[in-house]
Amino acid sequence: MGFNKIVAVSMTELFVQQIENMILSGELAIGEQLPPARELSVKMGVSRTVISAGLVELEKLGFVEIRTRQGVFVCDYRRKGSLETLIAIMRYNGGAMRKNEVKSLLETRDAMECLCLRLVCEKNDVTELEKLSPILDSIRDARNADEAAERVFSFHHELAIMSGNVLLPLLYYSFKTQGEYLWSLYCKRSGVKKLYEIKLALFSALMNKDIDSAIEQTHRIMDVAKNDLGFYGA
Repeated sequence: MGFNKIVAVSMTELFVQQIENMILSGELAIGEQLPPARELSVKMGVSRTVISAGLVELEKLGFVEIRTRQGVFVCDYRRKGSLETLIAIMRYNGGAMRKNEVKSLLETRDAMECLCLRLVCEKNDVTELEKLSPILDSIRDARNADEAAERVFSFHHELAIMSGNVLLPLLYYSFKTQGEYLWSLYCKRSGVKKLYEIKLALFSALMNKDIDSAIEQTHRIMDVAKNDLGFYGA
């Protein structure tokens, strides 16, 4: 039996999460001004240092805007947020993504992965592609859905590196948490064997220089998921 290390959450993190939750629930509306730091400190029972650090973090996440000599205002996080913002939203939803977020992620990944596959096929480096074999074996031998999802991520991340496009592996890694979340759900429904077979078929298409088949497989998998958003999204 495995035991996970217990990590204490800092006061700043607790403050950030509480304000995030108030914004995501609609309790704090876009454009609304937060009380001054001194007032927040008294109301929430934490130091002004905690408040200041938390507000800076919330601004980085796109939840608030700090305006000099005016105050702190709630932002539309869709305009100023990042992938870290999406992680905060997932945390608010109990670790789940909403349907529109799942759909958006699938559309983005579809475009990224098809570009990646085209670039890999253009390079036609069989020696490089053979590096995927041990990763495929590790997917086949995964003991559970989460482990399989991690290894599928490694498979696609390695492909992104092989593409030669310096941005693709960085972008793909940015979606690591969300990508593994979706693959894990898929695996829990369909099983490790099915997930392995899908990646083996993609690998075979690449080894055979069949870019049309590789892209068709990718589109099909994404379309199946998009047609089943009720399963993947909250």
